[in-house]
Amino acid sequence: MIEQLPAGLGVDPAPADGGCEVDLHGSFSPISGCVSCTSLLLFLPVIKVESVKSRSAPVSPVRYLSENGKLSKFWLHELTRPAFEDWLDNEPAPVVVIGVGSIEQHGPHLPLGMDSHGARHFVHAVAKRTNSVAFHPCWPGYSPHHMGFRGTVTFREETLLAVLMDTIASLADHGVKRFVMSNHHGGNREIFNLTARLAKNYYNVMVATPSGPSDTDMAKEVADRQKRYWDVHSGPTETSGALHLFPELVEMWRLDGWEPALEMHPRLFEFMDPDREDFEVVSQVRSACMPPVNIDFTSTGVYGINDPRTASAEEGGTRFEERVKFFVDFIDTWKTIPIPDAFKD
Repeated sequence: MIEQLPAGLGVDPAPADGGCEVDLHGSFSPISGCVSCTSLLLFLPVIKVESVKSRSAPVSPVRYLSENGKLSKFWLHELTRPAFEDWLDNEPAPVVVIGVGSIEQHGPHLPLGMDSHGARHFVHAVAKRTNSVAFHPCWPGYSPHHMGFRGTVTFREETLLAVLMDTIASLADHGVKRFVMSNHHGGNREIFNLTARLAKNYYNVMVATPSGPSDTDMAKEVADRQKRYWDVHSGPTETSGALHLFPELVEMWRLDGWEPALEMHPRLFEFMDPDREDFEVVSQVRSACMPPVNIDFTSTGVYGINDPRTASAEEGGTRFEERVKFFVDFIDTWKTIPIPDAFKD
């Protein structure tokens, strides 16, 4: 609707002599040769745009990020403050799931963010199935042993510890009492365990670091490969996970002509046989003999001696679902236990 014509056009909205007309609904009947009509025609596109802008936008249905404690979004950084408060006040047993991985080389075919991408997918899936809040406080982890390969970014041990402690301290200050920590990089393990112990003592909160399952057929197969082939980094197990979760980031063609690149004393290869009676001893001897920087024992960044090209998205999906279910079962069971008096403020 045209509410006001451009100044100076001199067009009478209701002429008495049958001249040009503009009605209240924006209809315009120009007269040939009329100077005012010609001028007004130049402004009609502008008037039309302003008219469209002035129309009321359709009202979208109200969408709650959290309603009566039930979340529709699960990442902490995606929630509004009122949504987080609604969840915290109305969820009977609020749990925050924290996941951390690393930014480090993962052979020639997997992304540098392999562990952190995996952590993000994992904690979000767990949070979604347990009405928990998921948080990924940082992309790097503790990876000094990977610094021989370009692209790796590592925190110092005190940096990662501080990030995790400050994360828990902040949320504990808001009233969160239950934290589940999910580690997706072996180099973070000791720091994760220390964080759980210190946070419990300093902030009077419960911090869990679940690990499992270990009794499924898939878990047993993966455990056997880790012992027999040292399939712990960039091998079939990790590659399968990547093919399931983010195949667009995997470059399998870079494995053409792949051969094992693990270098160590010949006797240490003999120690990789889990069928040995003394395997528990010799496997720890082998670990004690490995150099601190991995470029000194693998030129490709792949640790194991089994072929990553045998990986499959199907295996990755099975393992992912089993691990998510384990964490979900842990959280669901944990929620049935009231907060012990020792943890109450």
